[in-house]
Amino acid sequence: MGKLWWYIFIQALMGLAGAAIIVSAVILVIDFVETSRDIGTRVAINAFETLQMSMLKAPFLVQETLPFIVLFGILFTFFRLNRRSELIVMRASGYSGWCILAPVVLLAALTGALSTMVLNPLGAASNARFEDIREALFEGDNQSGAGRQSDPIWLRETTQNGFVMITANQRPNEATRLHDPIFHQYVLDKTGAPQMDRRTTADMAELSGRFWNLTNAVEQITGGQARKLGNVALPTNLRRQALFERARSPGAASFWRLPVVIVSARDAGLSSLPYELRLQSLLAQPLMLAASALAGIAATLRLHRLGSAVRFAIAGAGAGFLLYFSQELMLGLGVSGSVNPVTAAWTTPALFSLAGLFFIATTEDG
Repeated sequence: MGKLWWYIFIQALMGLAGAAIIVSAVILVIDFVETSRDIGTRVAINAFETLQMSMLKAPFLVQETLPFIVLFGILFTFFRLNRRSELIVMRASGYSGWCILAPVVLLAALTGALSTMVLNPLGAASNARFEDIREALFEGDNQSGAGRQSDPIWLRETTQNGFVMITANQRPNEATRLHDPIFHQYVLDKTGAPQMDRRTTADMAELSGRFWNLTNAVEQITGGQARKLGNVALPTNLRRQALFERARSPGAASFWRLPVVIVSARDAGLSSLPYELRLQSLLAQPLMLAASALAGIAATLRLHRLGSAVRFAIAGAGAGFLLYFSQELMLGLGVSGSVNPVTAAWTTPALFSLAGLFFIATTEDG
């Protein structure tokens, strides 16, 4: 890692910083207008409060646009180096294109890793805060003396002898409490067919540790008489996240909590596919940004004196947009279950990285 290596690294870092500032400013302006339209027209909120809410969404939105930030930053950096004939001097000094692109690709991969490990948890927390404030504003606007609305939910929990189906109502911001729950307990016979064993109803159920604390519970065994149990505790394997995350989008769960959320979703009988897909896409983020950087390098590594530099830069930008939309298409296929999460998240960045390396190798080595 000589002086030239660090020089290219710092130049690329400056290009990324400039692109990040410009893209973030554009995102903030657009989201400010969208937040004003979505919230400001429904509740009383001033411009400063709207700006604060937009700032809460900014980290999450910046992470989603990182491929474009890397692409435009690298395009700007290498286009500038080309215009100033610095690439010509580097080539004349004996440095190949591979030596020039190495620090840039490393920077892109490091940016992706930091985005996954640092920016994503920050964005998830701030975006969750935004959702809470938005929900509180709407509740305060719509709330009357009759109280808040409840949403029907269902949960499925696997037991040693079968499974339990839970139907209930849950009010907003009550992550561990269910109203009017009904517990249908099934056992599996020798053929594996489920048979109703008992039905338990209550006025309220609250998840505390590994138990459901039921209020005014009534139990009815199949073929038997109903009997009052009063306040009892039922053992459970469900976790708090199973109730809390069910109302959250996969993007609201941070990278470090996704493995726990996946397990909780499975325990609750919910589909863990969106969370698995989100986890794999975050793990693939360094490769995704490296592919975006290679697209920018491949378009601007061509010597400026050979001409067509602007057309190559435009082609590189088009390749970056194609990379982004191809990734979104694959993730869409992953959500639908057409492909598994690993294939959906890793295929596009891997193919575009290979394509970028192939183009650079052809340009450099013929």
